Amino acid sequence: MTRGTEKLKAMRCGVLVLAVLGLAVSSVSAQDAVKLSGLWVRGVNVHSIQKGQVRYQTPSGAELQRSVQHLEGLKLGRYPALAQAQDAADRGDDTAAAALFRQVGETANEPWVRGYARMRLVQALARLDDADAAADVYIDLVVSGAELYFVARPPTDVVAQADTAVRVRVLELAKAALGAVGPQRAALLQQLIDAAGHPSADLLAPEPAGGSGSTDSAIGPALSASVPPGSIVNLYRRGSYDRALRAANEALTQPGKTASRLYLKGMAQLALAEQSGDADGYMSAGLSFMRVLVYFPRSAVAGPAMLEAGYVHQRIGRLDIAQRLYARARPLIDEQEDPVTYRRLVKLIASVSDARQVNK
Repeated sequence: MTRGTEKLKAMRCGVLVLAVLGLAVSSVSAQDAVKLSGLWVRGVNVHSIQKGQVRYQTPSGAELQRSVQHLEGLKLGRYPALAQAQDAADRGDDTAAAALFRQVGETANEPWVRGYARMRLVQALARLDDADAAADVYIDLVVSGAELYFVARPPTDVVAQADTAVRVRVLELAKAALGAVGPQRAALLQQLIDAAGHPSADLLAPEPAGGSGSTDSAIGPALSASVPPGSIVNLYRRGSYDRALRAANEALTQPGKTASRLYLKGMAQLALAEQSGDADGYMSAGLSFMRVLVYFPRSAVAGPAMLEAGYVHQRIGRLDIAQRLYARARPLIDEQEDPVTYRRLVKLIASVSDARQVNK
């Protein structure tokens, strides 16, 4: 065999390898699908969703774009969980769909994929009547600068039907976010604010007369705005206090963010104690809050932890200690930065003062 023949064979082999690789790449990229106006278009390669347009390449190589107003579904071969989420949503399993959309929204590389998945997550949570979680994800989408298409439909219906405590929190979060966004996004947040109404008035009703530890649900535990967002916060806000406690304990085995994790552990313990009325549960929560005060007295959650430590003492009948802790917490909690916690503090100060008068 001559050197020229060997070279020719090598070239043919290289061309064959490239052809095989090309087929493999095209088969992977052609695993995408878009549902437009009720019809699935399969075997395409979706590039992006930008400026109100979904851009994709057909199997023949043509580059097309369609208005997102016609987009009803999306599957991407590189994100199998997105296809699974779409299938779950199509069969009405919104619990599974929400978990899968959340997964894609947290792990996808492209911002537009994360935005799309989180938009669909908001829709699934709304169908599950989880106004708290739906509003959380939606407000974060608005503030993070996601494409306007992804935030065009606030979850107003489910928020309007939520209970008072949820509407209060949504109202506070949406109002706090107004100053961080432009006029278009502010208008969207205003829709959420209007849907929440003005439930804060419900919290201003007079306290009922009671004994030494008398409180009511209107001033029950509520997370401080000083706590950074994360999975533990999401679990707590969804009422999964057992899971939040386990997650906090696990997080505390890792370095960093110890103060906020201790505070979240205490909040989960306190919420469980409120449900069960278990005195040991209150004591465990109080210990977590006191650890924040002892080891992290300058942390952002020191004030809220001091407030909750006072609340624990009020619940177990130590009104003198509760009153002192509330007084120490007051200068550490800013009304503008953390309005929900501040309002709770003011109400608790009044309630413990009233209770001490009754007990004299």
